[in-house]
Amino acid sequence: MDNNTELILPALRVHMGDWIYYVTFLGMEQIADRIEFAEDIHSSPTLKMLIQREITNRSQDISDYLVNQPQRFFNSLIVGVYGGSPNWQEFKISTNSEFDAELLPLHLEGSLGILRLSGEETLFAIDGQHRVQGIKKALEENIELKREEVSVIFVSHRNDPTGMERTRRLFTTLNRYAKPVSKSEIIALDEDDIIAITTRELVERHPLFQEKISLSKTKAVSVNDNRSFTTIITLYDVLEILFKRSKGWTDTKRHRPDDNTIKEYYDNSERFWDTLVKYFPPLDEILTSQPENNRAGRFRNREGGHLLFRPVGLLIIAQVVRLAKDSGLSQEESIKRISKVSMELTDEPWVGLLWDKTNKRMISGTTPQKFAKQLLFYIIGGDLSDIKTSLKKVRREYAGLLNKEESQVKLPRLYTSFPPK
Repeated sequence: MDNNTELILPALRVHMGDWIYYVTFLGMEQIADRIEFAEDIHSSPTLKMLIQREITNRSQDISDYLVNQPQRFFNSLIVGVYGGSPNWQEFKISTNSEFDAELLPLHLEGSLGILRLSGEETLFAIDGQHRVQGIKKALEENIELKREEVSVIFVSHRNDPTGMERTRRLFTTLNRYAKPVSKSEIIALDEDDIIAITTRELVERHPLFQEKISLSKTKAVSVNDNRSFTTIITLYDVLEILFKRSKGWTDTKRHRPDDNTIKEYYDNSERFWDTLVKYFPPLDEILTSQPENNRAGRFRNREGGHLLFRPVGLLIIAQVVRLAKDSGLSQEESIKRISKVSMELTDEPWVGLLWDKTNKRMISGTTPQKFAKQLLFYIIGGDLSDIKTSLKKVRREYAGLLNKEESQVKLPRLYTSFPPK
């Protein structure tokens, strides 16, 4: 394509604040050929390089999305225009047998027309740089994408110090106030993320969760919530712990798997939760009760309660099951062994480690939680070298967390080892 050819685009002319902008669309080939990057809003070579580096780091993921996702869709690109001879030609709407132009609201006057770009303009992405670079890469792999179109918003830019400052402000405002998608929104809506899909399936189908799960946007469950076993965020995080792979996991969650794979994830998830129910009677009680029975309140209260009814505890259990599985112990055997450990927060080893008996609250912080995971793994027979620590380190850290001398600390051990792999 000749980058200097004239572009004639249907557009809406819109006003907000002190900006006049134009809403239209471009083909992906036009975007790849004509739109440059926002480093030109800086005069400093270092700052130009910084923007370019940030673009490069993310563009491959977007390219893969375009090539592999049939239901691909983008938000509008925001593109700065300077130089050349942009021209706006308003449409005149006339009355005909089916429409009376006099009925048009006044604010629509001058809003619909044709935007003409001579081809001499410089176009650069103010918002959407990664998408532009991703489009360029995707077209190298699949030229058929050139026929697809993306909505574009054009804003004017003056290539002088005042104009560059104004455009930089727009650039930072768009990025600063863009709200990332929350995890709860991913769980509710994402049709590609296999963990989100499986989470929704469990909430809809499994009796442990049907109307017994909190939709809180955090992991925490209110102590006044007597109905919910756990939160939907915690359920998602547990599944992520169980299924996450060391390589390619982020990419896996960006592409919807086939129906057989989705079923396999659900079946494996169901098996995990059914096994927990089998070995932990409080979970069986929740599963067989009606939501309005509010049974969860029996196991999560101001006096402590059951470790599995605290999101932190549930995540620790999931982590230890995963560690044990990676070390050669079956999922069922690891859950069976864990079930032999007291789950009461007021009992050892949790009191003083995860439960503050004086103030009657959970002890927060990543250090106690990390240690609790290591300790539980050791209790059920895990080899501490498998998780890059040692008995000496665990004993010293346990003593420190309990504010005791090492000689005063005893590490419980219910099983001496895992069976040979």
